[in-house]
Amino acid sequence: MKPMQSQLPTEVTGERRKISRAARRRVHARELRVRRTQKATRAQLPAA
Repeated sequence: MKPMQSQLPTEVTGERRKISRAARRRVHARELRVRRTQKATRAQLPAA
């Protein structure tokens, strides 16, 4: 799993750091959800 560094730069100072941390958690949760849905759709496809 690659951290989305282009979207959320971690090398920031002060308050931005807190924001980026919260944003990172949000993005992480979204990624997990996307992965689950992709897995579900793949399972629905007929296994060749």
